[in-house]
Amino acid sequence: MKETGSPKLLFENLDLTPIQPILWKNLHRDGPGRPVQYNPEWDLRALMLRQLLQIPYVKDLVKRLRRERSLREACGYHDKAPFEAHFTQMKKRVGAEGFRIIEAWLRREALKHRDSQPLSAAGLVQAACMDGTDIPAWSSRDPHDTKRGLGGRASHGQRHYDEHRGGGGHPHG
Repeated sequence: MKETGSPKLLFENLDLTPIQPILWKNLHRDGPGRPVQYNPEWDLRALMLRQLLQIPYVKDLVKRLRRERSLREACGYHDKAPFEAHFTQMKKRVGAEGFRIIEAWLRREALKHRDSQPLSAAGLVQAACMDGTDIPAWSSRDPHDTKRGLGGRASHGQRHYDEHRGGGGHPHG
């Protein structure tokens, strides 16, 4: 792996062979059936790019990939980028455990290269934090609650508070 400061060089120098079984889970490479349109390595690179460029949402990542040829090419996509739903399907297919394994592998790669290639190592650590948007918000409102304001179950963090307190009720009452 050569020293790099750009996502394209980082991706070109990153051998994803050890995690290919996770990325290709439930996909077929040849034979009958629908062919794989996008290489799952490209999808992983796109999710890593999202972290490196601090793009908040997958829908924004898709917009950037569609608008900027250099970003598409850095990931491996050429003429077109996938839709947002493609990334959702990829996340479900790989699963939370698969992403934990990928994150741990990326961090180990960063540790291996931290002295000889510090920029690459820093990029790998940042890119490893792939999918915080998939964690459910603990402050989400009950969809059946029609009240407005901060009272009752609609208050910020109420569900989280109750779960850690071991029961129901309001924290102030």
